Amino acid sequence: MYISSLAASKERLRGVDMRQCLVFLALILQQCHSFVLLPKHRHTTALSDIHEWRDIDFDLPGQRSDSVVPPKQICILPFAFPEVLLQGETKQLRLYEERFLKLFQDVMDNHGGLVAMGLLADSGMIQTVPLCEIEAYNRMEGFGIFCTIRVVGRAQVLGFQQQEPYLKAACLEVIDQLPPNLELPNLVASQIENLVLLLSSMEHKLKEAKATVDDDDEENKEMQRRIELAKLEDTFYADEDDEDDERDDDDESSAMIIDRRKRFHQAYTTALNTDTQGYQVIAQQSSLVDRSPQELTAISWAAFCTEVYAEADALYRIQALDSANLFERLKLGLQLLKQKEKDIQMKLKKSGLNRDDDSNSTSSQ
Repeated sequence: MYISSLAASKERLRGVDMRQCLVFLALILQQCHSFVLLPKHRHTTALSDIHEWRDIDFDLPGQRSDSVVPPKQICILPFAFPEVLLQGETKQLRLYEERFLKLFQDVMDNHGGLVAMGLLADSGMIQTVPLCEIEAYNRMEGFGIFCTIRVVGRAQVLGFQQQEPYLKAACLEVIDQLPPNLELPNLVASQIENLVLLLSSMEHKLKEAKATVDDDDEENKEMQRRIELAKLEDTFYADEDDEDDERDDDDESSAMIIDRRKRFHQAYTTALNTDTQGYQVIAQQSSLVDRSPQELTAISWAAFCTEVYAEADALYRIQALDSANLFERLKLGLQLLKQKEKDIQMKLKKSGLNRDDDSNSTSSQ
């Protein structure tokens, strides 16, 4: 009876400690940023989308465009440019500063749930902005608004209409230019897919080599570890067993981490499913054209979304965002992946490995 009561008390204390830690963390974040990125926090709601925003007739005096599509108004959330998102990608945010709470309400009430990412560089804000739907949100008293944004398009900023308390701008939605013939874009898309497979294979080889080196180091340190463990108290071993279980779980989680090929496929599927720009059917294409314009567009975005931490490719991703030519963006994606091939090749050489079995490298194509 005493043991069960003690266990229950420990569980209650753990719950209290966890709640206190969460509150303390939230207070720290509140002092640091106007809005902060959060782990996945989803509370799905029935929201508006880009179609509703397109249908809104904004009164924008003085704004003219040669485009058939009239300029639209958009609210802008500021971000550092390495945080750029591409088609279909998401971010989880916490908004709590008063000006951003007002922005959120304006977005929901007057802009179809659509907000732009203002990407800030040293010289100012980048003119092309990702258009994001607020696809989920949750209000928490005392903590602000937790929301998820997803990129569903792009726009070019024509001019600012408001700067305080938050940015508003007139913008024109960016629509891709398609080449008259899709044969060459299909060839580049095939090269991208083949190169992604090659990179995954090279990275698996590199990972196996590193694991072998780690195993050798582990054997050399085994005796020292045994001496250290022998000095510990008996009560520590129970805790050590728990930690071992946690490490085992971490190892299993690490084994489940997706590789570059799967990240590419996920990015491709997401970009394909969130594409709303529409395409004109091109008739009488050659037999070499086995992908639709929408599929080619999804590949052109997925090529820039194969890293675990996309910030490493920020400059390439900004160029992709700014490109309104499908073929040029495909070639840029292929260029990025070829650079990654060279980098991984150097790592393989440093590990004493070669790539004889990968002699059919797409870099020679």
